Amino acid sequence: MARALGARVYPSGLKEIGWSRLTLRPAGCESAIRHLGQDDTNVLHWHGDTFDLPAGATLLASTEACRNQAFSWGRSLGFQFHPEAKAARLEQWFIGHACEIAGAKLSVATLRADTARHAARLEIQARKCFDEWLTSLE
Repeated sequence: MARALGARVYPSGLKEIGWSRLTLRPAGCESAIRHLGQDDTNVLHWHGDTFDLPAGATLLASTEACRNQAFSWGRSLGFQFHPEAKAARLEQWFIGHACEIAGAKLSVATLRADTARHAARLEIQARKCFDEWLTSLE
C-alpha cells in the first residue's frame, strides 16, 4: 500500500518474524488499531522489508525492530504486520517458509508455541479493530 501511495519500500536489513507487541503512537491510540495494542495482544510479524511513510499518512504503530508498522491514509489502514493471521492457517506458513525460517535462525517449535499462546487473543482483537474500522466507513 505504501508503494502504491508513492512511498519507498526497501529491505530493512533484518527479518522480523514472530510474535510481539506493538507500540501505539498517539494517533494509533485514537484509531481502530488501538485494539491491537490492548489486553496483552501480540501480533504476528513476517517481513524483511520496511517502507517510508507515504505523503499525507499518519503513523499509528511501531515496534523496536521496525518503526513503520501501521499507518492511516485518509480512511485507509496500512499494516506491516499480519492482523489477519489465524492459528489454523499458520502451520501452512511454517511449512511453506521453512527455508526463510531456517535462514533467520528461528525455531519452528518456538513459532508454534508462540502461536498457541498469542493467536487466539489476536483473532479477538483484530475482529474488534476491523469491525470498528469498517463501521467508520459507513
